[in-house]
Amino acid sequence: MTARDLTPAAEARVLPFRRPASAVRVRRKSPWLALGRHFAQALLLVGAPIAIGLWLFSSPTFALTRLDVDGNRFVERAWVDRALSPLLGANLLSLPLPLVEEMLSANPWVEGVTVQKRLPNELRVSLVERRPAALLRDGLTLAYLDAEGRTIAALDPVRDPLRGPRDLLLVSVAPSTGAAPAGAFAVARELEATAPRWAASLSEIEVLGEGDFRLYLGELAFPLLVRSGTLKERLAELERLLPKLDQRYPKLSFIDLRFDRRIIFQPAL
Repeated sequence: MTARDLTPAAEARVLPFRRPASAVRVRRKSPWLALGRHFAQALLLVGAPIAIGLWLFSSPTFALTRLDVDGNRFVERAWVDRALSPLLGANLLSLPLPLVEEMLSANPWVEGVTVQKRLPNELRVSLVERRPAALLRDGLTLAYLDAEGRTIAALDPVRDPLRGPRDLLLVSVAPSTGAAPAGAFAVARELEATAPRWAASLSEIEVLGEGDFRLYLGELAFPLLVRSGTLKERLAELERLLPKLDQRYPKLSFIDLRFDRRIIFQPAL
């Protein structure tokens, strides 16, 4: 059957093609919306760390409120607290550790400082103190000396007896000589190598001049005047002579070993 063969009735049954009454609109994404979304993502990526950083460096949670100190024997804890008091309340995260080390190094006893931060609010301080090797007598005052003969700090007669200064060697220097006290340690080591028993009883060294010393020994009832670098030979001679001196002289004021081939002594009156 062809279109020509259709009867009017058949034509009536053929429905004509109809377009929709209204066309479906396709929404196009707004470029401003996409731009805003990208901006929000960038703001989140950049702004969140900034906000966290601002909180970390401004929050009272990280304000310094506690100090933990160890290694201090001569450095008083009260001194450490006073020295670091300007830092209390400061943000621990931003606190420069070299500043803390510099503030504590102002104490003459401090040789080294190790500082650690302990979150959220504590600073741990470990001190390395200079070790006193002797007491320097200067007139009526006493001061601590290190092994290099350098003055550390004055002895406090009220507090320092608790620290055992009586165990330290006493060094004195005649004001007129201008000699350095460091030579006393050299002659003490020389005595230790030459006569250990006598060295163990050494209580005081008086520096008389460059290379000349007066030694006070518990093993001897009189002081010895010696010259550094000669103890091995001169002390051997003295030990051979001592029995005769003890028999002849009940008490001696001093024995002088500074001169070659001579031993000078002064009987006590």
